[in-house]
Amino acid sequence: MKAFVFGLLPMVLLIAAAPVPDPVRDRIIADARSMAPAAIAFDRTTRLVRTGGGSTTNILRVERWDGKRWSLVSLNGKPPTKSQRQEAEKLAAASPVPGYYRLAALMAGATETTTDPQGRSVLKVPVLPAGSVRTDSSDISDHLRAEVTVASQNGQPWVQRVRVTSREPFKMNMLIRVLSFEQVSEYRLGSDGKPRLATQNVESRGTMFGFAGGEKGDVTYVYR
Repeated sequence: MKAFVFGLLPMVLLIAAAPVPDPVRDRIIADARSMAPAAIAFDRTTRLVRTGGGSTTNILRVERWDGKRWSLVSLNGKPPTKSQRQEAEKLAAASPVPGYYRLAALMAGATETTTDPQGRSVLKVPVLPAGSVRTDSSDISDHLRAEVTVASQNGQPWVQRVRVTSREPFKMNMLIRVLSFEQVSEYRLGSDGKPRLATQNVESRGTMFGFAGGEKGDVTYVYR
């Protein structure tokens, strides 16, 4: 089930038109747009477990973003080879840098607001904007939806959690049928009071050639 490598690919959020005015959402969009990826530096640690065809594969990857470019620090606890480093940097460079700034377009697609048991606003995005989640071969955004949980600090709203799930089972290509997909991104306030992407957890299940398989992974971000 090697082709199930899509759960943790960074989300590429494209601008969508806002359906109705919303002061909380509009404030978050403005704040997100002001947080350029060139202004942050971090290490990203990805732990993946892939299953399928009677086998299990574990991957541990550490990457670094220095504000300008990506570099592969280690792969499965070892220094990467030249070819591994070049391949990782090529793949990373093809996707936008993860960060709070990319929530601007996602929030613009929200069409409904509810309140959770903790009193926080939850904005619902019925269909992700095109390009939000891509696999190595296709864009699966129109098969996904999102719930955005908003917290408040000193009267300023900020996104605390984004949960993306599949709207229905779907085919990723002629070979793979995705039965379920869930990705949860958590954000935390930094010492400067600005929200930062802290963790991402993903789990997907599906079939390939009639065999069940999937992927489960965790990503952590440490800022420098």
